[in-house]
Amino acid sequence: MTPLPWPPHWRRPPLGGWLGVVVFGLLALFLAPAGVIALAAGNRVGAAVIGAILLVLAPIAVGSRPRGRGFAVEEASIEVGGVRQTVVRIPVRPTSPLVSLALAILGLALLGLGVAALVIAAVRGDWSAVVGFVVLLVVGSVLALGGIVGLIASRRRLGLDLTPSHLVVGLGGDPVELTWDQIDRIGSTSIRYGFGLAPVQNWLTVVTHEPVNLAAAPSGRRIAASGRRTAALGRLTATAPANTAAAIPAARLGADPVLVDHTLRYYLEHADARPELGTGAALRRLAAGEVVR
Repeated sequence: MTPLPWPPHWRRPPLGGWLGVVVFGLLALFLAPAGVIALAAGNRVGAAVIGAILLVLAPIAVGSRPRGRGFAVEEASIEVGGVRQTVVRIPVRPTSPLVSLALAILGLALLGLGVAALVIAAVRGDWSAVVGFVVLLVVGSVLALGGIVGLIASRRRLGLDLTPSHLVVGLGGDPVELTWDQIDRIGSTSIRYGFGLAPVQNWLTVVTHEPVNLAAAPSGRRIAASGRRTAALGRLTATAPANTAAAIPAARLGADPVLVDHTLRYYLEHADARPELGTGAALRRLAAGEVVR
């Protein structure tokens, strides 16, 4: 396949995406000897804390490493607008179950510490550190809930389905069905998250000509609208313009994100090529990388 041009406005990940593993390795080089020294000195609590930190960070680092994608695009059959159609499916990976499990364990541990601290404070009648106890309970609850939700989501089949008539975005919750005529452009954006293990995240956005009423769920309730918009936009919910119908994290795409970006742009701009999405011709085009405009 001929190398495809890097999408505009995307940043390349630090250290080729291995930043999380490098950071964890440096922490392990520092903390592991400290844990051994603490254990040798009889400080079992300190050694246990250091071990717990390493156990929690290890799966997060492993989950943040770059993973091989290969050519995961496949044909599938779905029902769109009451009509069964053959589609080209680009899988979307759920959040790593290792990361979700680590967050759930950390959250439950913080909850346990908060509850224990509250019990001790109630027995002793000393409420001077009640703010710290409440913070532990709140942070622990958020992390535990996030980890549990991530574990549940990791079992779902997510993906982008390209049909001759529609682009269907399934990122959890109800899928967002858009006709190609509704879509104005495929955007590319990058967001910096500070100094975490993944400080930069690239996103694909689907921008429509007019704001899409994601509330058009069977229930017609505003709650359903909020849930569908959150599922479609993820972390971009708060900042995304009304015309942004969906946002897909590039890191979660099961196929090469650059190929996916060019594929969506190609079929948006070449209406005459869309019928091949219902045949094997589209898979052959993607495999050859013949999607440059």
